[in-house]
Amino acid sequence: MRILHFSDTHLGYNDLDKIGPNGVNLREQDFYNVFETIIDKAIELKPDLVIHSGDFFHRPSPPNRPMIFALAQLSRLNKAKIPIVLIAGNHETPKTVFTSPILEAFKSLDGVYPIFNQVYETFEFGELVVHGLPHINDDQLLLLEMDKINPVKDKFNVILLHTSIGKNYIMEEFGEKLYPPSRMELLNQFDYVALGHWHNYQKVSKLETAWYCGAPERMAETEIGKEKGYCLLTLEKGKKCVPEFHSVPTRNWFKIEIKDCKKKSLDVIEKEIKDQAAELELEGSLLSLFLKDIESLQSLAISNKMIRDWMPDPIHIHTKRSFVSSHELDFQNPTGQESLNSLLKDFIHNELEDKSRAKELNEKAQYYFDLFESGEYKNR
Repeated sequence: MRILHFSDTHLGYNDLDKIGPNGVNLREQDFYNVFETIIDKAIELKPDLVIHSGDFFHRPSPPNRPMIFALAQLSRLNKAKIPIVLIAGNHETPKTVFTSPILEAFKSLDGVYPIFNQVYETFEFGELVVHGLPHINDDQLLLLEMDKINPVKDKFNVILLHTSIGKNYIMEEFGEKLYPPSRMELLNQFDYVALGHWHNYQKVSKLETAWYCGAPERMAETEIGKEKGYCLLTLEKGKKCVPEFHSVPTRNWFKIEIKDCKKKSLDVIEKEIKDQAAELELEGSLLSLFLKDIESLQSLAISNKMIRDWMPDPIHIHTKRSFVSSHELDFQNPTGQESLNSLLKDFIHNELEDKSRAKELNEKAQYYFDLFESGEYKNR
């Protein structure tokens, strides 16, 4: 039995306020493109089943366009007689009782088996049982639903989960969950654990057959350089399931990093940026430029317009400047142009005697400054 596994498609996501020739936000269209590519591959490969492990949509109440697109693509699977099982992730699960679960709309489609409403469900396809535990907001209810998980003897068992598993940290998104370590051993009784939530393809080392297939399009700088796509797996009696990862074409996202800017002239910084840019296929790409340990006066001399003139090919350049803290300088900045980020770090450094605590707070402050600068806070 062959199964195609994909996840975290985030239909309806948009960013950068850039519009394509079809009048659709350019980044929103990127997510439609990779979704359609995966449906194309499913129709070509004709697996027995497609599974999606959460965050099908980016929001609990998606606009018309992603909903119309999703219905059209799922109808294509139905015409090809390929069933699909999908679970709700934290992004599309309503935060209040005043919003109906969006995946309920898919119950009217033949061959589509959505699992939502914050309850555990199973579906059988011949010798295969698909178990689904969608995102559940309430921690106590989550544990009660977990108690119902029960692999069926003498059948293939696949379970879909949308959670952070095998990690000691989370992504700091609203409502996300850590899978209880005490309940992980049960998952080893499944032939395959199809995971969603983490956006890079990876195996969970603490389990035998648990995999994140990742998101098919990049949403953050932590995904730079990572291939995007879907997993194809085959279930056979007596054989351990190891999925094959298949990449799909996506918009390029590159990173340029200039270190120790405080020790370099403007001409040297410009040359290093251009030299690195020359090695990259920047046409139509996203680019993150990191200027490390830069002084305030240097930063003022390197405007975003100047950077764009140096590298006109990317559709967007996100410049992140890591400023030298004033307590590391041997002079006072006469212009008063120190960044808010740097000022906050100086305040924490000077006011807290516990330097380990100061370091922790500075790292947290940096996370939120980065979140604001990237514009990602709008999608949280």
